[in-house]
Amino acid sequence: MWQAIVFDGDDTLWRTEPLYDRARQQARAVVERSSLGGTRWEELERQRDVDNVAHLGHSIERFPTSCVEAYVSLCAESGQEVDQAVADAVAAAARTVFELPAPLMPQARKTLSALRARGLKLALLTKGDPSLQRRRIDQSGLAPFFDVIEIVDEKTPKAIAGVLAELDVAPEAALSVGNSVRSDIVPSLAAGVQPVWIDAHVWEYERDGGEVDGHVIEVEDLDRLLEVTA
Repeated sequence: MWQAIVFDGDDTLWRTEPLYDRARQQARAVVERSSLGGTRWEELERQRDVDNVAHLGHSIERFPTSCVEAYVSLCAESGQEVDQAVADAVAAAARTVFELPAPLMPQARKTLSALRARGLKLALLTKGDPSLQRRRIDQSGLAPFFDVIEIVDEKTPKAIAGVLAELDVAPEAALSVGNSVRSDIVPSLAAGVQPVWIDAHVWEYERDGGEVDGHVIEVEDLDRLLEVTA
């Protein structure tokens, strides 16, 4: 029945949120050493990072900018003067998220290999900064498994349809796999593709997408796809 699968990248095939969590904790430690409240800084940073998508999108500048802006806002709340050295240290800590390779999800390579062996066409549709996403794809070593790889600013029904057109597969014969309701499930449904949702760790922006309903197949991890496509 199924002829193709369109995969998400971040936190579906490889883990990125733990890298952000690590960088966030490093930035928070810098803030706390300047005698400011780390909990309040993190609240401000998380909200600012969601708000900044509107004008910074998914560029590599958004997260460091959000971290610094949260520090500046916290200084204003606390009546403390902004220390440029602290702001620079916060930004440097935030940028470490882009320096480390994103580890593969367990069973990612084995699952993709098994799906290819079954004759399924595979595509990777991932969003974000093109240079960063290309580096993560290269570091993952997964590129040879895919017939099509696309990096986009936002996942839309049109983007999904375009990938399927390259695969020469009709939407009703395709699955999509991702961890974000907002970026994976909603556009897939709109494109007429059957979504498969892996309930994984996502950041606040990706949690705002509505409830997963009966039209969505839920799986615990990647290797469950072998049952879905059996």
